[in-house]
Amino acid sequence: MRLLDHLFALVSLAGLVAMGWWGVYQSPQNAANLQMELQQKTTAALKAAGHDWAIVTMDGQHAILSGKAPTTEAVRDAALTILTADGQGGLIFGGVTQVESVADDAPPVSPFVWHAEKTPEGALVLSGHVPSRTIRKALLAEAQAVSAGAPVEDRMQLASGAPVGNWQGIARLGLHQLASLDSGDVTLEDTRLRVNGVASDKAVREAVTTEVTNIAAPFQGQPLVRGASLWLARVSDDGLLLKGNVSSESERREILTLAKKHYQGKLVDEMVIADQVYGGWMEGVRRGLPQFVHFQSGEMDFDPDGAGFLILGQASPSTLAYLKQDVASLTAPYTAEIRAVSRLPAPPEVVPAATPVEACQGMVDAAVATGDISFAEGAAEPLRTSGPALDVLAASVAACDPALGFSINGRAEAENPKPADVALGRARADALVAFLEATGVDAGRLSAIGYGPTAAEQAIDSADAGADSRPIEITVLERSE
Repeated sequence: MRLLDHLFALVSLAGLVAMGWWGVYQSPQNAANLQMELQQKTTAALKAAGHDWAIVTMDGQHAILSGKAPTTEAVRDAALTILTADGQGGLIFGGVTQVESVADDAPPVSPFVWHAEKTPEGALVLSGHVPSRTIRKALLAEAQAVSAGAPVEDRMQLASGAPVGNWQGIARLGLHQLASLDSGDVTLEDTRLRVNGVASDKAVREAVTTEVTNIAAPFQGQPLVRGASLWLARVSDDGLLLKGNVSSESERREILTLAKKHYQGKLVDEMVIADQVYGGWMEGVRRGLPQFVHFQSGEMDFDPDGAGFLILGQASPSTLAYLKQDVASLTAPYTAEIRAVSRLPAPPEVVPAATPVEACQGMVDAAVATGDISFAEGAAEPLRTSGPALDVLAASVAACDPALGFSINGRAEAENPKPADVALGRARADALVAFLEATGVDAGRLSAIGYGPTAAEQAIDSADAGADSRPIEITVLERSE
């Protein structure tokens, strides 16, 4: 019996050793395997919950949350998602026991923009920034309630920087107004609500206009609701679309010829010939289309029941300025209303400088040197071929320290009589000052000086020999308080 007892003891000891080895190295509940499993589960849970910003690192059952958090609420939601990624968890059940946040706050978004679009098919697309997951969920539910069963797509993102006041209420109001339109979009940019769309019912147009105009401060409403377009041109990433009715084949050919002359991208023609005559409407196309096709995006609509042409979208400052000049002389019954937003290009890249003045001067010099800011002989206004260079110059000025000023030095050609040289040089400088002011530069930062050809060579200290022949020179100044 003693030998048998010893044998059983040895077998039991071997079993205990095997169970111990399995528990330490093979069991799902050992420390290494548990940490790996929790890492996978918490990462998957964050992704499923839409916390793309969040990074989780497991230290045993202790979770460390990091990343650029869009809002404080987002940190709380992400922490709760991690804590419940493996059920109730805890020490006994092997889940996350604690979440430590070392997440940084992402900088506030400015401008804070939320957007909703209703397609001609009735679908709603929500995008842009929202201040919390709770508001995001509420707006999505609101959209589904007013969509009459049409699809609702959510592209919204959490961000900080929403203005004070009833932001959610204004966004919901915008959704309700959008739902009553045939198609259109709503943009809430900081405290400004813009409602743009089409409604064939005049009563709907009037009701939406009244509601949006009368929203409470500090918010402001900008309604732009029109009837169905008879003809339109649309610029987008897909190219230029020409759509709607024209009265004859000759009108169609003229519009196509005009578009091909001024637009270099893909052109889609969906125009049809209809039994209709609107005398004088083609003059608006002739004056507006050549500059409109240079928009970054937008629509040019013709509504014979309204004032005529409505032009919306985004364009460079020079394109907008030339378009306004071209359509200014249109008269009733068909005039043109421009509701477009100016968008600057990127400023030129320059070598880093030691001081704000040097950095600014480098950008301004690069804009002037690489562009073509030129004038017809004896003319004060820059040639329209100078538009791209003027836009880059405006972008350079906008990128400079707001405390800096600019001396705009203009001069005339040597062929002009000397008494007229200084006056023409000053007129050219004034024209450039006016352009920069129109892009949003404070007039107090700008001054204009005119030179004759000889005086300019003496007064302008240029870094390169070719600068003496330029009609415009710009000097960056430190402004005294």
